[in-house]
Amino acid sequence: MNICVFCSSSSNLDSIYLDAADALGRAVARRGHTLVFGGYDMGLMGAVARAAVSEGGRVVGITTEGLSAKGRAVVAGIEEECTADLSARKERMVAMSDAFVTLPGGLGTFDEFFSVISRVKAGEIDALSALLDVDGFFEPLTALLDDACARGLNASDWRATCGVFDDAAALVAWLEAAR
Repeated sequence: MNICVFCSSSSNLDSIYLDAADALGRAVARRGHTLVFGGYDMGLMGAVARAAVSEGGRVVGITTEGLSAKGRAVVAGIEEECTADLSARKERMVAMSDAFVTLPGGLGTFDEFFSVISRVKAGEIDALSALLDVDGFFEPLTALLDDACARGLNASDWRATCGVFDDAAALVAWLEAAR
């Protein structure tokens, strides 16, 4: 299975987030899955990929011409594909993935998460998503999404295709069981 990971590329992160990214990368690789990610050796993005590479996993990084021109380094040992821009990168990541995992992140990560779950809801893609809830990071988001469902603002329950986990191995096992 190709598992796409969306996450922060910030370099100013607490070790709890880096440890969770490392655990996810190791779990994906140990179970024989391919990790698809944003390509660069920064923040959680770099941590998840380095962990998967260290376990002998196949890792595909999708980079962009613009960010690469700024001198961003890619993770050693990955297969790299370069796209024109962030939109093309997201489309390529989605097209080649069977499942999606979102770790804590900022605006880009939220954009990627919402894009995928919206497209699943619309029937444009058939995939599961999961949030790796590190230190309660996603609690406000899950409460908001649950409230939108309870108020009738969302026509379907987002949890039908998106799981929430605080353990990387359990998350990967859930994705496997659903496929």
